Amino acid sequence: MSVIIPTYNAASHIGETLLSILNQGIEPNCIVVVNDGSTDSTEQAILETHEFHGIQYISTPNRGQGAARQLGISKVSSDYIFLCDSDDIWTPNHLQRKSQLLEQFPEADFTFSNCYSFGASSDGSHNLLDEAPPGWAEHQCEFGQDGFYIIRQPYLALLDFNPAYPSGVMFRRESYQRMGGFLEKYSRWIGEDSEFTRRFASLDDCVFVGDTQPTWGYRRHSSNYSAVQWKNIKAKADILEEHLRLGVVPPSYVGATCAERDATRGAAFDQACWEKASGHVADLFLELPPAQRTAKRRAKALLAKAGVFF
Repeated sequence: MSVIIPTYNAASHIGETLLSILNQGIEPNCIVVVNDGSTDSTEQAILETHEFHGIQYISTPNRGQGAARQLGISKVSSDYIFLCDSDDIWTPNHLQRKSQLLEQFPEADFTFSNCYSFGASSDGSHNLLDEAPPGWAEHQCEFGQDGFYIIRQPYLALLDFNPAYPSGVMFRRESYQRMGGFLEKYSRWIGEDSEFTRRFASLDDCVFVGDTQPTWGYRRHSSNYSAVQWKNIKAKADILEEHLRLGVVPPSYVGATCAERDATRGAAFDQACWEKASGHVADLFLELPPAQRTAKRRAKALLAKAGVFF
């Protein structure tokens, strides 16, 4: 088991992240930290831990998270790859739960864990699976023992809800190589990790297994990409559009993907209006497919273009 951690200007968080991994009940075979061109004291913070624990450290010019993950994975030979972002933390039983998951589902290609949020901007009661649409788990999942579940049709399920965030993900190396791995072209896209997960799910025989138990913490702070929700929503639509264009989408799911892309563009427009992102609302309206250009949305776009808040 190898852990890959991309980091950029995370001097205030990376030490806590590394300690949470080092304090696991089961020790990983290798921890690789890829410093993606940080301009703060991130390198010093890493080396303070690196010197005592044999962490493999790589420094590279800034190319984005996806490229950093790709580089880290290329340096290890483990059968299973774990991801962790440099501002998140693992609970002490994270690796133990993954080991139990593999005992129950040895055929798993891609696994992920539930999470909670912490930090100044967090909601103490947050649980990622609580965000799933009503009935999602009942319709899309088959539950085993101890809170583990298999997703019956991963690609279709992830159109509705994506429960796989990087710091909770583990995947099989062989499957990673088969699906093409992280692609640098998406490294600076908002939601580049979601692009990776959706492409993984496009493999027709890929086995996705989740854990309902929160075994990692997602740090909410002002620099999170997801802090501006309309951009996060729009990113999903852009990724779906890209996958449709490139033929990544399984043929039987093209119709459902087109429908979700269009609905998501509408949701991004509505969210931008709610966030009063007036400078972007008019442009977002132009990206809406005809069926999404309702009279109400058209009026809001005109008001935004005139500089009127609503």
